[in-house]
Amino acid sequence: MKAAIQIVRLRIQNMRAQLLERFGHDLVITDRLKVLLAGAAAIFVLSIFIGLDSFTESLENRHTRAQVALERLKVQIENSAWKDRQNQSQILKSVLQDRLWAAPTPGLGEAGFERWLRGRLMAHKMEPQQLQIRRVPVISQVEEGASPNPLKDIQRMTVKIIMPFDQIGLIRFLEDIALGSKTLVVERLIARSGRNARIEMDVSAFYRSQELGDSGEVQ
Repeated sequence: MKAAIQIVRLRIQNMRAQLLERFGHDLVITDRLKVLLAGAAAIFVLSIFIGLDSFTESLENRHTRAQVALERLKVQIENSAWKDRQNQSQILKSVLQDRLWAAPTPGLGEAGFERWLRGRLMAHKMEPQQLQIRRVPVISQVEEGASPNPLKDIQRMTVKIIMPFDQIGLIRFLEDIALGSKTLVVERLIARSGRNARIEMDVSAFYRSQELGDSGEVQ
């Protein structure tokens, strides 16, 4: 407010100086003239304030529109990115589930795993002396109140195999493990030489409960 009054005073002084310069010092500044000068200065200052107010309002409106547009863009980007990540996660989940050993019960899972192992060994003319399977949960225990773990229903099936040493047969069997449609892991492999040359190895697969319509067959 003080700044506005100061502007009015300066404006009046400038107008008075211009009148004196134009009409000379004989000009008598009457009260009426002073009022006219003050009114003119006030109108001038008011026009400045109105212009500034309109300019400020215009800037605020533009800023608001820009903020709204930016928020909309952020929402679109986040929604699109989230949907893409969700789709990718579902695809990856499906692929990983397909590579687990599916069966209606854990016992049938073990039986199917053993049948596949014996079938591949027989295909390479290898007769196992020992083939023993043990099964343990991937997650040993879940703390009370913890969020559900997607691995809580997954079990690791590990088979211990002892068989006569056969280099060619072993290579082909390892190739079957590596290229199979299910996830199989060679945990341990020992080749013993001598009179009783043999192979000792541990191979693990991962069991999950078979869902409706899921064949769980292994290639």
